[in-house]
Amino acid sequence: MGHLLALALLAIDCLVRAWRIQLATWTAGARLSFGDAFRLNLYGEAASQLTPNRLGGEPARFLGLTEAGLRPVTGLVAIGVEVACEWPVFLAAFAALFVYYVPDWRDAAGVWLRRHRAGELVTIEIIALVVLLGVYLLQRLVRSGMVRHRVRRQWRVALAHVRRAPRWALGAGALLTVVSVAARALILPALAWGMPGRPPLNQMFFGALALIHAPLVVPLPSGGGGLEVAFLQGFAGDFGAAQVRILLWWRFYTALLLTALGVAVLVRQLGYRAAVELFKIGWGKSRSTPPVTPRHPRRVRKRLRE
Repeated sequence: MGHLLALALLAIDCLVRAWRIQLATWTAGARLSFGDAFRLNLYGEAASQLTPNRLGGEPARFLGLTEAGLRPVTGLVAIGVEVACEWPVFLAAFAALFVYYVPDWRDAAGVWLRRHRAGELVTIEIIALVVLLGVYLLQRLVRSGMVRHRVRRQWRVALAHVRRAPRWALGAGALLTVVSVAARALILPALAWGMPGRPPLNQMFFGALALIHAPLVVPLPSGGGGLEVAFLQGFAGDFGAAQVRILLWWRFYTALLLTALGVAVLVRQLGYRAAVELFKIGWGKSRSTPPVTPRHPRRVRKRLRE
């Protein structure tokens, strides 16, 4: 029963994510079939799991949009709209995790505010100044022409379209993101369904939620083993003698299954060399490997060169 529930939740996750990118593409003024949406999400899942900090996810999904026949600017707009839907939900999830794992955060904040020193305030001001200076320098680089005019124009067009996106579309995308995140986090409680002495639901849910998003801050692919160590230490609950078994099944459903499917589809559609180049994102540039042109139809290759 637990495996059926896990598969159903994983299917829900894949379904709503495909709907979300379809909605974002429609907002950008184009159309995307469900098959193309499902395939590009597999690309993104595979590249996210195999690159540090999930850096390869968005380039892989952008490549999937281009492969589906969308113009590069339209693909940028679609991804921008989707990111605009995602990040408020991610921030809300991080806030919920903070409140759950630091229940006395109000008292700790009050103590810090009562005991802060002028030096700490100066440090905060310096950090803010560095951030503002970085933004200023980036704007100067753009205006000075060090960033190609065509790239600047595409990003300006994409940002303008994102700003003009209907509020209801952004709200619907955020709702789909909530369903996707919740479905992925509920896979762990589903695997423990009917298990005697299983951990509390809130511990499993918030623990899985934190571990799933840990690769965003852990600079190693798929958490680099840190997720497994935290799980075995009982971060998401104590499953007793079944701790290792639950860990293996949970990683299978939340990472391995879609990653394997994504790699298989990516290699089949683009070719082995193109897939390897995509998975190198975040690992540094390779000087010995020449540029790779994916094995696409002529029309798609032309769009990729744009």
